[in-house]
Amino acid sequence: MSEELDRDMSLTLSSPVAEAILKAAIHRALNVVEAETRALREGGGTDLKSFEYRKSQALLDLSRARQSVSSTALGQEVRDLLESLRIALMDNLQLLSRHLAAVKEIADLVAQSMLDADSDGTYARPFPEYLHD
Repeated sequence: MSEELDRDMSLTLSSPVAEAILKAAIHRALNVVEAETRALREGGGTDLKSFEYRKSQALLDLSRARQSVSSTALGQEVRDLLESLRIALMDNLQLLSRHLAAVKEIADLVAQSMLDADSDGTYARPFPEYLHD
């Protein structure tokens, strides 16, 4: 029922109103992505869960706003905003990828340390000094 109402409402919005709604949604998404990127760069105990929720909400808002504007009706300002969002998302993705790689490296080190601590040495490699004897 609400989907039908949303669809009907999007059809009745005038182009300038629909474009203004889309611009606002893009700005909100851009603000969330840039805030997360800043928080990741600053380090510390960043709560990524809140950013995950806010980015999901921004995506939902963008999807809904996008339905009411035709691709051919997008003005240059909207196209520029979308390009800014694309660049911000690429920057955010690179930073998140680096953080994930660092977390994986630390997790691998911890896992290896745990295995080494639990091992009785039966299957361990000999030390290099024993190889030459």
